Amino acid sequence: MGGSSRLRATMGVLGAVTVSLVLAGTAAASGGGAVVEVQDACDPATFPAPETGPLCVRSDGNSGQRVTFGELFDRLAKDRAHGAWRFAPDKVKIRAGETVTARMGGGGEFHTFTEVPQFGPGCVPDLNALVFPHLDPSPAAICGGVDGSGIPIVVATAVTPPGQLPPGHTATFDGLARGKHRFECLIHPWMQTTVTVE
Repeated sequence: MGGSSRLRATMGVLGAVTVSLVLAGTAAASGGGAVVEVQDACDPATFPAPETGPLCVRSDGNSGQRVTFGELFDRLAKDRAHGAWRFAPDKVKIRAGETVTARMGGGGEFHTFTEVPQFGPGCVPDLNALVFPHLDPSPAAICGGVDGSGIPIVVATAVTPPGQLPPGHTATFDGLARGKHRFECLIHPWMQTTVTVE
């Protein structure tokens, strides 16, 4: 199987796996804090559609930018990131006791908003190889296992919940200790933001 065919198959299976995951948090930010928008410009007509449902959806009526599956991977191979897939803003400050909420619009792909000790590879080896070509593309330790199809999955720990974000949902984190916290999408590891708690 060629590289692009294998990647397309991997993304299709990943879509099937992530559709079945349960949302970790659904509360909106309250009592102050910050909201990080999860931006994704996938084009549903060109992204793989596993049997369980589409990998890319546009249920929000979004008529904005759309990036094809091929354009995304061409840009990743060239630039190691694509600006249409990002957390905005990429740096926020909150006070102790406030929350940070990641908010996913009604359209796009499945994402995670996961606190990580340092930015780096995520759970999808083919994407890791494109984004971090100088590092081992193996899944990050937080991925901690594979499903029945051999695809790495994100696992929750007492310290680091996965913050799973299907389109149209939010994940809220409260009780963050003072200092710097790094959040990354473990499916699309170039999507990163830093939260500083003062």
